[in-house]
Amino acid sequence: MSPATLLLALLLNGGSPLEDHLPWDGVSVRVVVDEASGLRLPIPLTGVLLQSRHFADAKAAQQMRHVFTLSSAAGEVAEVAVFENPKQLALEPFIAQTLGFLRVSEHAELTWTATPAKVSAVLFEHPRTGQQYARRAAVFSLGGLIIVVSCRNLEDRFSAGAFAALLAGLEVKR
Repeated sequence: MSPATLLLALLLNGGSPLEDHLPWDGVSVRVVVDEASGLRLPIPLTGVLLQSRHFADAKAAQQMRHVFTLSSAAGEVAEVAVFENPKQLALEPFIAQTLGFLRVSEHAELTWTATPAKVSAVLFEHPRTGQQYARRAAVFSLGGLIIVVSCRNLEDRFSAGAFAALLAGLEVKR
């Protein structure tokens, strides 16, 4: 961006050229349907970019089959990781076998409900450290899949709101 263009952007926008003049209201979402995974994801209406990746050669119950990352101008906001569960393991054995990394020495673990179907979820909270923001992850089983919804920065209202919207409205349509 040339200095003249930057100056013009600053004058027209009244500040940073990256400033969002239509910030997310914390409520309005658009529903994105991903055919490959069968998920219906409620995404904040404004201020977020959704990236999806699909791994056809992922080992079932060991590796993510699908991952969706929400980003804003400030960085990663939330992530949805989808695992297949061919052995139909209950949530606790699946977490112990595949997602043990969520149980670090300093974490809180709570039971929660997720999705419009109000399925049981395990909520992990990790405190802020010198190297990362406070984080939250919810793990639940839905439609034969194990889904992990993560918030990258609990201290950021946008990130926490996007996480809550995902957790409350995510559906599997297969």
